[in-house]
Amino acid sequence: MAMSTDGVWAALALGAVPSVGLLVGAIAGLFSRMPHQPIAMAMSVGAGLLLASVSLKVASDAIQVAGPMAAALSLLVGAAVFSSSNVLLARFGAAHRKRCGDCIQQPAESQQPGSGVAIALGNALDTVPEAMVLGIALRDPVVPLALVIAFSMGNVPVALSSTAGMRASGRSYPYILLLWSAIAIGGAVAIAAGYVGFGSLGEAWPPRLQTFGAGALIAMTAETMIPEAFHNNPRFSGLLAAFGFGLLLLVDATTR
Repeated sequence: MAMSTDGVWAALALGAVPSVGLLVGAIAGLFSRMPHQPIAMAMSVGAGLLLASVSLKVASDAIQVAGPMAAALSLLVGAAVFSSSNVLLARFGAAHRKRCGDCIQQPAESQQPGSGVAIALGNALDTVPEAMVLGIALRDPVVPLALVIAFSMGNVPVALSSTAGMRASGRSYPYILLLWSAIAIGGAVAIAAGYVGFGSLGEAWPPRLQTFGAGALIAMTAETMIPEAFHNNPRFSGLLAAFGFGLLLLVDATTR
């Protein structure tokens, strides 16, 4: 897309689509009493979708533009930054922010003061990598529908599980709704800001920054989604993750 007011509005609109996935998951988690098993199954599919988006639409393109060494290094740095941030937030009670509460319960505010803020920051942190990746990808003349779909569908179980865990730990409905609304709006704005901001960089930087975001996405999937997806040995979790991966393969093939 060329840099223009219409392009910025289009980026904001497309950036809002993954945010809708967050809100759908949050509302489902808030007003339903879904047990751990179906949440874990949905998380397995979401993990497969996100891993496919990284390997198919981000890393492979970045290797062609930036080269394998620069892409691999950026990927590792992105993962290191996310993991380090996650370790810091875990000290304040955000380690299990994606847990539905049936396996490992999130701490209540009375048990660990400040955990509500840490969980909010942790969930906001999880949206940063996809904002980086999608903000840069939207500058391509061909809209990356596969990425938009992967992030949108992957965000549903993320918000669903986390919301169920917040509700189980006693956090209020207004808190949960305001939190996810703020994260959804912030995520859409961040994607549009990435679209604008990364456009002023030289040709060498966007693929490096994309793979930085991809590395953070891999770390986020491994540290916050897969533990919930595979806890208590839910049936066919590996198959469901492969289904999510294969689903994006089909979407990518039909949207080129």
